Amino acid sequence: MYDILHAVETSTVKSVLATIIHVEGSSYLKEGTSMLFQENGENIGMLSAGCVEADLAERIKELFYTEHALTVTYNLKEEGDAGWGQGAGCNGILYILLEPVNARMKRNLLRVKRHLDNRHPVLHIKKLEKNFIQTTSFYVEKTGEIFGANSEEASSVTGDWNRVKSGIQLSDRSLLTYAHLYKPKPRLVIWGAGTDAKYLVELAANTGFFVTLCDWRPALCNKEHFPLAEEIHIGFPEEIDRQLCVQSDDFVVIMTHNFYRDQEILALLKSKPLKYIGVLGPKKRTFRLLNNDISSRIHSPVGLSIGAVGPQEIAVSILAELIQTLRMYNEQKG
Repeated sequence: MYDILHAVETSTVKSVLATIIHVEGSSYLKEGTSMLFQENGENIGMLSAGCVEADLAERIKELFYTEHALTVTYNLKEEGDAGWGQGAGCNGILYILLEPVNARMKRNLLRVKRHLDNRHPVLHIKKLEKNFIQTTSFYVEKTGEIFGANSEEASSVTGDWNRVKSGIQLSDRSLLTYAHLYKPKPRLVIWGAGTDAKYLVELAANTGFFVTLCDWRPALCNKEHFPLAEEIHIGFPEEIDRQLCVQSDDFVVIMTHNFYRDQEILALLKSKPLKYIGVLGPKKRTFRLLNNDISSRIHSPVGLSIGAVGPQEIAVSILAELIQTLRMYNEQKG
C-alpha cells in the first residue's frame, strides 16, 4: 500500500484502485489487499497468484474516464479449462472493488499517507449495498476526526481499532460495512552499521519495515552505505536514545560487535516495553552483557534457529523471527 500511495502522490497518469473487499473460501491474498492500475500500463501490487490481474487490466480500461466505482467477482472455485483459479491452488470467490482515483479520492489518500508517515493509523470505512455496490467511503483518524465524508455517515464507528479485521464487518437489512485499518510500517531500530547490517537493512526495508539505523561512526552510518534506511542517527547510545523515543511496538536489533557499546545499549533498553529486542552473538556473550541477568524477552542469539551461515543467511533468520513476532502480536491483538 505504501508503494501505491507513493504512486498516487507522484504520478500524473489516470489510475484505478482495485481492493479485495470480501473473500468466500480461501485465496492467495486477503481482504484489504490493493493494486493500482495505471493508464500507462505500469501497475503496482498484486491481488492473486496471477489468476485475475490480466482480466482486470482489460476491464479497468473503461473506468479511467469515469467517476463510478464497480465491484467485480471472480469465482476461483470453478473447475475446468475456463476456471479462474485453474492450477493456481485457489479455492475461493473474490469480490474486488474498482475505484477510479479522482481528485477527491487522491486528496483522501494523500491525507492517509501523511498520517502513516507520522506513524498514525487510519481507519477506512466503506458502506455498500447488498450487491456490493459502494454507496459511501470515509476515513477516521485516531483522534476520531472524520475525513472523506460527513460525521453523520461515520457516527456508527466505535470499538477497539486493534481488533479491526479487514473485510465486511457489519450488516443490516440493506447495507454492508467494509473496514480496513491502514497501519504505519513497523519500525525496526538497528544498532550497528557494520557490513553485515547492510543485508538486514535491505531485506527489512524491502519487506515493509521502517528501518532506523544507529551508530556512533559517521564513516559507516550514512545514506551512501545504507540507502534504504529511512532514518539514520549518528551518536553514542545515550544521546541517540533521547532522540529515538522508542515505542512499545518497535523492534530493536543490536549488532554493533562492540561489547561495551552493546552493554550500554542494553542498559538503556532492557526495561522499556518494546515488542522485540534481539542481540547478535552467542547467548553466553549476552549473559555477560547483562551480568547474567538475562530476561526471556531478549532474543539471544537473535533470529530463528535455521542453521544460518554468513551475514546474508543470518539476516534472513533475523527477519523471519521479526515477522513471526509481528504476526503473533497482531493475532493476539485481534
